[in-house]
Amino acid sequence: MSAHRHFALPALLAALAACSGGNDEAAAPPAAPAAATGLAGKVAVGVVLQQARLRIVDADGIEIARDVPVAADGSYSVPAVSGRAPFRIEACGYAGGDYVCLHSVATALGTANVTPLTEAAALLAGGAAPGTLMEGNGAALTATSLSEAQVQLRTGLAGAMAGNVPAGFDFVTGALDAGSRTGYDRLLDTVGVATGVDGGTFVQITPRLGSGNLYLQPGSSTGSVTIDSGAAALSLDGLDALFVRMTSAVANATACGASGEGGLAAALATNARLGFGGHGLSGPTAVAGALCALFAEQGLWGARFVSPTLGRCETGQMPVRCGVAFAIETPDGARMTVSNGMGVQRQAAGWQFLGDLHPLQIGASSRAQRTRRVDGEVPVDRYERALALDIQAAAGLACARVSQRDAAGAEVTVAYFKPMGAEAERLSAWRDGNGGRSLDPAVGQLRSSDDTWLMLPAGSEGDAVVRNFFRGGRLLTVSTFADAACSTPWTADGRSEFIVEVDGVPPVWSAMATLPWPELTAASASALSSLSLAPGAGGELPVAWTFAHGRAGISEMSLCTLEGACGDGEAGRIGQRGVSPALATATLTLRNGEAAVGAWRMLSLHGGGPDRLGLQANFTSCRGTEAGRDC
Repeated sequence: MSAHRHFALPALLAALAACSGGNDEAAAPPAAPAAATGLAGKVAVGVVLQQARLRIVDADGIEIARDVPVAADGSYSVPAVSGRAPFRIEACGYAGGDYVCLHSVATALGTANVTPLTEAAALLAGGAAPGTLMEGNGAALTATSLSEAQVQLRTGLAGAMAGNVPAGFDFVTGALDAGSRTGYDRLLDTVGVATGVDGGTFVQITPRLGSGNLYLQPGSSTGSVTIDSGAAALSLDGLDALFVRMTSAVANATACGASGEGGLAAALATNARLGFGGHGLSGPTAVAGALCALFAEQGLWGARFVSPTLGRCETGQMPVRCGVAFAIETPDGARMTVSNGMGVQRQAAGWQFLGDLHPLQIGASSRAQRTRRVDGEVPVDRYERALALDIQAAAGLACARVSQRDAAGAEVTVAYFKPMGAEAERLSAWRDGNGGRSLDPAVGQLRSSDDTWLMLPAGSEGDAVVRNFFRGGRLLTVSTFADAACSTPWTADGRSEFIVEVDGVPPVWSAMATLPWPELTAASASALSSLSLAPGAGGELPVAWTFAHGRAGISEMSLCTLEGACGDGEAGRIGQRGVSPALATATLTLRNGEAAVGAWRMLSLHGGGPDRLGLQANFTSCRGTEAGRDC
């Protein structure tokens, strides 16, 4: 941050007199600036990281600051810092509805921003897995390695940096006006940055205002990003103001339904659309009416629309449309992530809320799950990973092909989806005889009307899909057809192909164990294993957890005591609650069903991992089952 000098009037007059040429004495040399004694900077992802806390470790791995608050404008300050440089910094907080942790490395005291690009530089410089950056000593993080990493990033990002920041811009110490949607902050809007491990650590950068894919490992880069020619003229000014207007409109029922600028309809695009309850709504009046009714039904008056992180923009058409990821903060402070596939539109009057980004509701996200048996001396783990694809059913839509690009840009089919019955709200995965994905639209079957998850097998077959996302881009193409053979295009708004961003990407199989899984404390594992409840009885289960690799945000927990009956509202689920992602402990209130708790039970912690990957950690106990076996 730059310092501002303030002059009292006498001092200012004296300075002017000295400049008049009437003093023959040589001017004293300016005093050297005082040496920095602390660290300060901004924390942002394009929007300010909200409700964020920051911690710092020095070169020896000694924690020298923790729970440092990040202000509403993204700034933080630690006036006095001890220890040896380089200093590693971790900031965890909300980006829209996602709880994320970002990192940075400062080679000296002074300014140290924390952004996705500073994390990318740190990982490229040190070659460490994201979850280990804050552990041990920082011997690999030298001024030279960090400088080389920034050069590597600037080379790959030259097109995105142009018009936003100078060619030699320093991502750690450069000027950042967090949340302004200009300069460095606009650069953070312009590209998406993801990190991961595939043999070694990597950084992947995808443009939100262009095309291409940049894949970087320490010392090597493949691919490129191209920014659309018209992207520079796209003003992001007013995007946050749109969500402020929407917040004012949901203060109460009167404000929501008001006509004119005060009502919710005024914030919606003229072509607003929403697949609501299986029925397609169009136009600002209809969409606003449905949203106002939903807020009334859910008791959400007084909630706040959180400023969004920007998704992929379609700048080649007018008006420009962009995907957004945002959340609703309820009056009691909880955050509800809005489903992906939402968009905004730039009209003559400014940014307006579009609703569904595509004429069909289409969403793609990734999941990873670990199930650990905790009642033996040695834990027993089982891992799974999946893609979740929600494609809205519509009249005449008989088939959808989902494809991705490989590293060479060739199209690769991921799966087919088809409707199961006329009343289905979503298309279901087209399966082979073993329940896996069929890649032949003429041979296969449907299992149910709500079968939208694609389990990616262990090993190389599943890794091939994952690596295509890493090296070919994190986009899916959904092609729609009017016949079951997937040969005759089905169109909506004149289109039969829809480009969809994937929320997160599953890891390669070898990296599954290194994700930031929560680990139950010994006391919590013992409490789960020894839990006993009579029919109809209530109780409490105190739960605490740590993280062996990095950190994730746990947002929900549940307890099930009947295998196969663990879903929402099912008899086996006897406890469920939300959790603040900033915490690592919570007490779960239980109410048992008609049968006493038996030998089998499962505690589930749900949350978000790195890069918007959905994580579910299950902890099982099954006393009486042979040791060393999965429950």
